[in-house]
Amino acid sequence: MRIGIFSEAYLPLISGVVTSVVNLKEGLEALGHEVYVITPIPSKDKFENDPSVIRIPGWVIPRKSLKGFRLVPFVKRYVRKMRKLKLDVVHIHTEFSMGKLGLAVAKKERIPSVYTLHTSYQDYTHYVSKLLTKFAPNAAKKLAGKINNQYTKNCHMTIVPTKKIYDKMIRLKHDGEFTIIPSGINLKPFYKSSYTSEQVQVLKDKLGIRNDEFVAILVARIAKEKSIGDLVEAFVEFYKSYPNSRFIIIGDGPDKPVLDKLIDSKKASKYINTLGFVKNAEVGLYYQIADVFLNASTTETQGLTYVEALAASLPIIVRYDDVFDAFVEDGKNGIFFNKNEELVKHLIHIRQNPEILSTLSKNAEISTKPYAKEVYAKSCETLYLDLIDKNNKKLNKK
Repeated sequence: MRIGIFSEAYLPLISGVVTSVVNLKEGLEALGHEVYVITPIPSKDKFENDPSVIRIPGWVIPRKSLKGFRLVPFVKRYVRKMRKLKLDVVHIHTEFSMGKLGLAVAKKERIPSVYTLHTSYQDYTHYVSKLLTKFAPNAAKKLAGKINNQYTKNCHMTIVPTKKIYDKMIRLKHDGEFTIIPSGINLKPFYKSSYTSEQVQVLKDKLGIRNDEFVAILVARIAKEKSIGDLVEAFVEFYKSYPNSRFIIIGDGPDKPVLDKLIDSKKASKYINTLGFVKNAEVGLYYQIADVFLNASTTETQGLTYVEALAASLPIIVRYDDVFDAFVEDGKNGIFFNKNEELVKHLIHIRQNPEILSTLSKNAEISTKPYAKEVYAKSCETLYLDLIDKNNKKLNKK
């Protein structure tokens, strides 16, 4: 098959969407398919060496929450260029410029279109309109719902990563058909076995981490909805009991200045470190320096970084959300909390009882097997072939 993946986000950006797209592309290519990624030119790199990645020029968006993204106006003018690819199926991973282009190509070529819902915008209305979110939240949610519905309605199939999101789409009466396919991850770069003790020690030395320190880690986009401030507050309390501890935060985003200011106000910069952007190829090594992964977000559609952490044999202590029921077993490979005080108690408990941490760690890696990129790619391949077959039969009847 010749498959076109349309996405606003792609390398060198780092996000769950980018991870999903990269792993899908690599997985499908390993199955023998020809895969093209159609995406905007990144802000910092105007050159593309991969002929299977087609970059579209666009405008830099003057909004800090959309740093690194570009707006591509009048996308239909690129349909003719896309038709030269002779695609068999279009797979859309965005709701904006590239998504509109993908819909236009599928319609013109009369081929199936698939939409993966990575973000339910009713949980992110502040990105749609801060004004409406503040003064008319119901109107903001209604407007946000239309963003997703434009694609669920017009694509042949919508992929959602979890049953939670599937149920939510049905409850909110989104148009279209839905299927559950968890996004896949290339798990190997996160396994402990992929690194030597010397590599881990070099990174620890670089970051000034002593071998006897307890290290918690977070890998995430630094944004309001991630509730990272809650983790900072809790870790500050935990540190009072266990000062031989460190919290490493990896990632960039619109709220990083706010987060740094909070850490400074707590006089915690000595033991809570925000490292900013880390190259995608290096993230797996960073997980190896930690003892536990923390997260407080309840707006994840799947939580790929949670799976990465588990693959690295890290127990995860995360705020409960039913999206995690698919891969987190409380007390077996991770621990759930709801309130900040509970997180503090959990951290203290595992420090007092290291055998609990050891048991959780042993169970972590094995729990990620269903999220291998090979499983993800095979599931998408099966879906594409089914949709192509149905579409051909429909066209032949006309």
